Order: sequence, then C-alpha cells, then structure tokens
Amino acid sequence: MLKITTFNLLLRIITLGSKFLLMLGITKFLTPSHVGIYGMITTTIGLAIYIVGMDFYVFNTREMLSSEAQNSAVLIKDQFIVHFITYCITLPLLLVIFVINVLPWEYAVIFYLLLIMEHISQEFNRIFITLSKPVVANVTLFFRSGAWAYVTIVMLYMNPTNQTLWTVLLAWAIGVAISILLSLYYLKDLEWYSTSKTKVNWKWIRRGLNVAFPLFIANIAVKLTEFLDRYIISFHYNKALVGVYTFYGSLANLLVIFANTGIIMILSPKVVKSYQEGNYKSYKIHMKKMTLGVISSTVAISLALIVGIFVVIDLINKPLYSGYLSAYWLLIVAYGFSVLSLLPHYSLYVRFRDKDIIKSSFIALSVAVLMNLTLVPRYGLVGGSLSTATGFLTLLICKLVYAYKISRA
Repeated sequence: MLKITTFNLLLRIITLGSKFLLMLGITKFLTPSHVGIYGMITTTIGLAIYIVGMDFYVFNTREMLSSEAQNSAVLIKDQFIVHFITYCITLPLLLVIFVINVLPWEYAVIFYLLLIMEHISQEFNRIFITLSKPVVANVTLFFRSGAWAYVTIVMLYMNPTNQTLWTVLLAWAIGVAISILLSLYYLKDLEWYSTSKTKVNWKWIRRGLNVAFPLFIANIAVKLTEFLDRYIISFHYNKALVGVYTFYGSLANLLVIFANTGIIMILSPKVVKSYQEGNYKSYKIHMKKMTLGVISSTVAISLALIVGIFVVIDLINKPLYSGYLSAYWLLIVAYGFSVLSLLPHYSLYVRFRDKDIIKSSFIALSVAVLMNLTLVPRYGLVGGSLSTATGFLTLLICKLVYAYKISRA
C-alpha cells in the first residue's frame, strides 16, 4: 500500500512539474504572440471539452458508484454513445471560433484533433478514478499531460528550428494519443462481451441528460468565470498581452491542478460513495481529510508561486513579462478561491443539491462578466485578474452559504 501511494505521489509530482516547465519553456523560446495563441487554444479546448462532454460523467459516476450499479462496461458504452451524438452536434458549431478569428484557421485541424483526444482521454481518466484505479489514472494522466511536455522542453532547448508552436502542438497530440491507447489496454478486462448483447438504454441516457444538463450549465458558467478574462483581453488588446496573461494564469492554475490530481481525484469517490451508502461517519472523515488537504496544499503552493516567480522572470529574461506582476498576484488569489470552492461544492454534490450549485455558478458568472466588461478595457490585465478573483470569491461565498444552510437543516 505504501509503495502504491508513493508511486502515485511521485507520478503526480512529475506531471505537475511538467506543466510548470513546459510553460517556462514556451515562454522563453516562443514569441509572446505565439504564447498568446497557445493560451487561446488551451483555453478554448478547456471550454469545449465541457461542451462536447455535456458533463454526462457526473451522472454516470453516481450510477457506477451506487449500490445498485450495473455492469460498468455497459454504462461506459452508453456514456460514449452520448458523446458521439454531442460530437456530431457541437463540433461543426465550434467553427465559429475560427470564423470570428479567435483562433487562426491554420490551427483548425490540430485544434479538433486535440479537442477530441483530450476529451476521450479525460473521460477515461474519470472512469479509472470511479473504478478506484488511481495508479492507472495517474499513469495515463502522465502520458496525457507530463511525458510529452518533457520531450517538448528538450526539443525546444536543443534545436532552434524546433522553437515553434507547431512543435508543442504535435507533441501534445502524440502524448494524448498514447494515453488513449494505454487507457484502452487497461480497460480490456471489463466485461465488454456483454455490451454486444445489450441494447443502448435510451431511457437511462435521457434520465442521465436530465440530471447532467443542469450541472453542465453550471460548470460552463464556472469555466466562463475562469476564462472570460482571456477572451475580453484578446478582444481589446493584442495576442502578446494574451500571452503574458496566459503565462501568469498557467502558473496560478497549478493551485487547481495540484488540488485536483493530488487530493480531489483520490478522495472524492470515497466521499460520494460513503454518503450514498449512508456511512456518514466515513463521509465526515473523508471530507475532513479533503478539507485539510485542499487548504494546506493551497497555502503551500501559493507561497511557492509567490517566491518562485522572481526566479522564473530572471530565467525568461523578457521585460514584457515582468511588467504585469500585479495581475499575477491577483490570479493566485483568484485560483485560491476557486480551489476552496470545491469543498462546499462536494458537500452540495453528494446531497444532489444541484440547483444550489447552478445558482452559485450563475451568480459568480454574472459578477465576472460585469467586472470584466467594466475593468478590462480600462485596467487591462489587472482588470482581468481582479474580475476573475471577484468572480471566484462570489462562487466560494455562495456555495458556503448554501452548504451551511443544509448543514443546519
């Protein structure tokens, strides 16, 4: 058990380190404009994944963890039927981001390739977590997010001809493809033979969509709260400033990545399962562990980000990046609020208080939209980061209020 825990921790640390080093390498070797385009690609894929996924996994996770769970292979098959349908509907609609020049047309093919593979890999990762296979989840996540990044860093450093955005994007595509192949290998032992004998359960799918859709809307609202600033900055300013903002945002986002991969993905299935089984003592124990882990990691990573940025700025040695540190401090605060909001979120989620989650998300988005439209044109990057921080603070407060109310009921 200790060896497995140590291995999981080591993989998570290596994967997290790749995020930081890749962003450092991209910022040093690519122009700020190309960093900006990379930021818009990653941001748009991050949003589009929610659109194509419709958050159906939220429903299926509850189904697979329930005491009356069916054959997991059948549930997984029906889930991917849903995803195939959403691909057919949403992928053509996403062409609008190229039509209105959010992204250049030359990146259209690689964008769609990355989007589809990232979504499939993410869904597999969630399935492994639900099936209580954290080692497999971390191994596939390492190839999806870590291994290719280290290779890319070496390529950028060793050969000036590789110092292009296409090097990064192609390496990313290869890494995600490997993670999908590994996932398929690790899923081979499920009872897939039974899926050929089982018809698609359209009634179950309709029920799942009815449950997942409201939470999908809520999550889109949260993601827009997080990413709206970049689109507003892109509209009012140039891609170079978007690149600076992407750089700072990627560093601050390490708070969320560490909390999710190091704590939430391990403890959340136990939190959900213990509550569904009526084992409230176990639920409280796991919630306490999650709370302590999230708070301690947020404090520790925040301090590291605050101290480490000065070393990073010296390594990059590009004056444009050092001129907007005030926006960086605010982004650390913003993502800190985002991480902390996950704690009351799970308290609401296990109790099926989806309406409270949705209301919280839309209140936060409304605040973020108003702040962005008001502050970004006047204060630039600082206005964007302050808007995001205010939006996530609103989200945290709303979810805490709703969670407190149900605890007192």
